[in-house]
Amino acid sequence: MKINRWLIGCLLLTSQAMAQQGSIFQYGFARVADNNKTWYIDHKGAKAFDEIVGYWHPVSVTAEGNLQVSEKEQMLLIRQNGKTGAVTNQGEWLLPPVYDTISLEWKVYLSLYKDGKMTYADTHGKLLLPMIFDSVGILDNHHFDVKEKGKWGVYGVEEKQLVIPAAYDAIDYCGGCGSKSDYVFAEKNGKWGVLNLKNEILAPFEYEHDHYMMRSDSWVLCFKKNRQEVVLNLDNKKEYAAPEYTHMDVIGNGMLKAEKNGHYGLISPEGNVVADFTYDDIASPYPEWSNGPYLRVTKNKKSGIIRENGQLVVPLVYDGDIICYGNYFVAPVNGDYNLLDTTGKKLLALNYNEITDFENPSREQLFKLKQKAVYGFYNPSLHKLVPPAFFEIDDAPWQGCLTVSYQEKKGVYSADGRMLIPMAYKSLNALTSRWWTVEKATGVGIYDITEQREIIPATFYNVDLLPGDSTLLLASKRGVYVKGLYNGKGQLVLPLYYTSITEIGNHLYLLISEANYKMSYAIFNSRNLQQTPLAYDEVAVTGQQDILMVTKNNKKGLIHANGQVILPPVYEEATYLANRVFYLQTVGADQTMAYGYADSTGKIIVPPLYAYYGGGFAGMEDSLYLPISQRGKEDGQMKKGLINFHGKTVLPASYDRILREENKRGFLVQTDGQFTVLNAYTQPITTQTFDDVVIDPGTTYTATAISYDFPLLCRKGDTYQYLLADGTFLPLIVKEVIPFEADAAYGIPAL
Repeated sequence: MKINRWLIGCLLLTSQAMAQQGSIFQYGFARVADNNKTWYIDHKGAKAFDEIVGYWHPVSVTAEGNLQVSEKEQMLLIRQNGKTGAVTNQGEWLLPPVYDTISLEWKVYLSLYKDGKMTYADTHGKLLLPMIFDSVGILDNHHFDVKEKGKWGVYGVEEKQLVIPAAYDAIDYCGGCGSKSDYVFAEKNGKWGVLNLKNEILAPFEYEHDHYMMRSDSWVLCFKKNRQEVVLNLDNKKEYAAPEYTHMDVIGNGMLKAEKNGHYGLISPEGNVVADFTYDDIASPYPEWSNGPYLRVTKNKKSGIIRENGQLVVPLVYDGDIICYGNYFVAPVNGDYNLLDTTGKKLLALNYNEITDFENPSREQLFKLKQKAVYGFYNPSLHKLVPPAFFEIDDAPWQGCLTVSYQEKKGVYSADGRMLIPMAYKSLNALTSRWWTVEKATGVGIYDITEQREIIPATFYNVDLLPGDSTLLLASKRGVYVKGLYNGKGQLVLPLYYTSITEIGNHLYLLISEANYKMSYAIFNSRNLQQTPLAYDEVAVTGQQDILMVTKNNKKGLIHANGQVILPPVYEEATYLANRVFYLQTVGADQTMAYGYADSTGKIIVPPLYAYYGGGFAGMEDSLYLPISQRGKEDGQMKKGLINFHGKTVLPASYDRILREENKRGFLVQTDGQFTVLNAYTQPITTQTFDDVVIDPGTTYTATAISYDFPLLCRKGDTYQYLLADGTFLPLIVKEVIPFEADAAYGIPAL
């Protein structure tokens, strides 16, 4: 919705009015000032608002639940007649200026206040609930607790109405729970109960409540009764409280641990006693932030493991804590540790000082074993043991592999216990699941774990996959920096003779070699291993992958990566610009330079007949036109123009400057000190010329690509007017240019 539709009663200048000062248009607005008053106008000259007070970038939530900030979008917070609103950087209203305050909350929501009411909107300005409530809190993305006439209820975004009426003294909710709750805690007449989001009572209003130990499942741990601890099960409506039950907590997958008669037992979410009250303690055996179906139980200072259904898995015979990793248990044995399965059977013949899981969910479960200062590992699914013999063991980049080291020598093992690379290397790194770079004191090579050997000896400066062809390996020699190629069998494909091997096309490479201070060039095909010599003095890559620049007798041309000539070497310069266009330069008999253009097929767009003005090449201006230049017949000064990609002149080379608007809004052209404003198709939008056109003050004088927006602030004599894209003017005369921001030194503050 455009800005002027919201501005009822705003000032629209219908005749040529005078403002002492005005800025350029940015974000669809311009700042004007007169008689010590300042305000912003829209593109029609109507007063839009008084001031800009801040900005923010909108956010969205990805499918994974992460926040994604749109840095390209910038929303502006504005004030108008003492009220607050917001606009986009495209000059459209986001929120009308009718609010008392607007603030950004948690970078995700906008809180809006008006006449004692409040609501929330997303950062794109969409209201999430109507502005009818005295106060609003956020439960989740779909529910808000709201206050109306001194009472609280819950508003459902999808239902677009109160799902719980505003009839309660307070509302509480477990907003930080991992799984979102489908119920809320509510207070009525000084007592708390539980309501589902259909306003059905799940727990009666007879409890005391504090916001602690909040959950979202069937257990309620945040209630008290008569100041005494009580746990409530919402499914069976049963209370668990002193004196029968004490020291209660929920552990595992929603099991209630409780003390009764001095011993602990376990109650399922359904309210069934699944472990009798016979234990000294019950705890989770998993590492922090992990969970599962097993629980550690302790009796008479001995520990064991039970399932959540109370079934004994590991007998209570162990001293100290048992740690669970998946379906395996690390149990203390005589001051050391052993590994148990779900039958309680010991899996290791020896005990170890330490046993830990690698905790890599991308592959089968492995355990690291420590004995004194060295490590080994065990694969329980294969019953495969690699005894401790290494100072370090770590996951390798490829699934199922482990890197091992001993006395600064490294090797690789598979998860099934096979040695893939012996411990003989300073460093190693996986190139593929088969090839690894390995380094010795003598250099770098390639080890093939399938063939169990170095297919390229470790004597090189570096070895890597050939870019564009993973079947070949690029080797660089130590000392003298030359390169060669090997195949996957370790056979030499190209000798270490080349100073450069560069990808230039589909399985095509430029080979450069040097002998007796003379450079030689060839094209190499990595599929058929054939070479095609190039009879040029110099060959270089261009900005386009499948095109090469060649030099012969100090003249330049272009060839395809397959050796086919695109442009013969007859040019002083041939430079790739953009859009598959090349800039060509020649030198005439009088030693003056001229330039033209060709496309990447060799077709001449325009022959080199335009005067070269120095300072590099003419440059590529935009996707529609190419710059041209000629010396003026009268003053000899360089004049500029534009041609299209068919070689047709769209602007003759008669202008002193051509400034292209980088968002394709058009051009500013200058000649004899006067500016003409052109549209994107190089047509004048008005016959009137101007002494100056005001653009971003940060733009350098030498820039050829600039940014501006209509209405465009243009000067004629001592006054300025705003020129619209259709060639008409806003009815406003400006005498002095001011910055867009009221305090340009600090800019617009971020919210």
